[in-house]
Amino acid sequence: MLVASGLLTLIVGATFAVLLVAVSEARESSVQARRAERVLVATNHVERLVVDLETGQRGFVLTGQERFLQPWKAALVALPDASTALERLVAGSPQQTLAQAVTWDLTSYIRDFSLPLVNAARRQEPSAASTAATAQGKARIDALRAEFDRLLASGQRAADESNAGSERSVRRAFVAAVAGLAGSTLLIVAFATYLTRSIVSPVRRTAHMADRLAGGDLNTRMTASGSAEIGLLERSFNVMADALEQERDELARLAEDQAALRRVATLVARAAPPDELFAAVTKEVGELLRVDVTTMNRKDSDGTVTIVAGWDRGGGHPPVGSRHVLGGENVSSKVVQTGRPARIDRYLDATGPAAVAARETGVRSAVGTPIVVVGRLWGVMIAASTLEQPLPPDTEARLVNFTDLVATAIANADSRADLAASRARIVATADETRRRIERDLHDGTQQRLVSLALDLRSTESAAPPELRAPLSHAADGLAEAVAELQEISRGIHPAILSRGGLGSAIKTLARRSAVPVEIDMGVDRRLPERIEVAAYYVVSEALANAAKHAKASVVHVDVNAGDADVQLSISDDGIGGADLNQGSGLIGLRDRVEALGGKIEMASPAGAGTSLLVTIPIDEY
Repeated sequence: MLVASGLLTLIVGATFAVLLVAVSEARESSVQARRAERVLVATNHVERLVVDLETGQRGFVLTGQERFLQPWKAALVALPDASTALERLVAGSPQQTLAQAVTWDLTSYIRDFSLPLVNAARRQEPSAASTAATAQGKARIDALRAEFDRLLASGQRAADESNAGSERSVRRAFVAAVAGLAGSTLLIVAFATYLTRSIVSPVRRTAHMADRLAGGDLNTRMTASGSAEIGLLERSFNVMADALEQERDELARLAEDQAALRRVATLVARAAPPDELFAAVTKEVGELLRVDVTTMNRKDSDGTVTIVAGWDRGGGHPPVGSRHVLGGENVSSKVVQTGRPARIDRYLDATGPAAVAARETGVRSAVGTPIVVVGRLWGVMIAASTLEQPLPPDTEARLVNFTDLVATAIANADSRADLAASRARIVATADETRRRIERDLHDGTQQRLVSLALDLRSTESAAPPELRAPLSHAADGLAEAVAELQEISRGIHPAILSRGGLGSAIKTLARRSAVPVEIDMGVDRRLPERIEVAAYYVVSEALANAAKHAKASVVHVDVNAGDADVQLSISDDGIGGADLNQGSGLIGLRDRVEALGGKIEMASPAGAGTSLLVTIPIDEY
């Protein structure tokens, strides 16, 4: 490639050099030709002026008429400029001497012959028209014409030489262009042939191989026949094909791992029940690792392990719920003792109750990994094979990914259970506190205020007339305070709820509501106290919001109790726009309902009213 590029550069450079020289010569020849043409034109112009000069003076000498001197005078005026222009055109050329001679002789002719002759004719001297004067004038004019002819011939020769030089330059340029084009074409053809054989064909074979590789044919190979970098490229593609073929199974395995992990992670994310999650994990592990049996064992506090989930490739059912005492040389015992993954490649040599149970199912080798929940060993995940050959070396690493997800799910479930129990205890404690405050107010402070009011009325009846009015006013104020205290007491914990149940309490709320309320009560029995309290406060808050914010004309309250849960539906025809995440009242209701394991849903589009649906499980706690 370097040699061909150098030769092509040389040919193109030489061709351009010849073309540049030819173009320069042609340009110079063209300039000379144009100059020769201007010299010819200027010479002819001077010669015509001389003819006009000679004709005008002869006519005046023969006729004596002044009108014949008009061309003579014009020629006298124009000749100096025309002669000067002619000399300027031929300056520095071989014609300069001839032009100077013409100018000299012309000046001598005008000064020594033409002007004296015209003056003599004006004086009407006989010598002006004499034969001698005529002969002398003719001789001078013939001499000037001869000089003009020599000057014109010299200019014509210069023009012919310039044109001939220009033609030669053009021919050289043409020959150089043809030779350069032919040489370049031959070199390009030769170079293209070389490139096709040495580069294009190998690259095409390589591209064909790459296309087959991209199509999934990892068995394709090529003969490394190229040289230098092309040969290196061919060999590199063969090596790449070997590597791709070796890694194909690894990539497929990784994709299967990721797909299985995503399915398990989905179950973890949606908080699937433990039984469903454990069964799915053992199945995914068994199918992914291509083993025969998988089990998930929970470590118990009494030194045993319990099988909580299992999978069998043959369609059998591992004894879920069975327990085995730890001890001996087996996978479960080794994992529990060390807290690290363990394997046994020959289960015939294993010992302990777990090993005996495994051999009864035909297990030849097994791998186990710990399930660690919040730093505590929760259990063991085991993958076992009934084949003679041991499980692959990467089985432990692949199994760990699943045990990590299981540990996360168990930890999340424990956290959710603890949180729900804690929230339920908080709600129960708050309700009990409300009840105690209400009882204390009713039995203590309220009764004492009533007694004081009665004493004050007795004192009023026995007091002098001037004191009765102040005492009556004080007794009325004390009665109002008792009424306000009763209202506060009912708000803290409604007594009607304790006495008459949820139906009576909701009807009482409806009577007090500023908005008309329609009730559909589907509850014919007493419910657990925590559920009745929660339902009461949900209805109370909903009616208060409808009166304050909804601008509703009617509110519908439907209560239904089944065996498993209680459902409350509260809807109004107000302006809507309520937000369950805004306002301490609605947020408090949601916390109370969710603390009991229930859920609360709201739909409140603008201008279309508000609907509240609450579901509370009866047997959640």
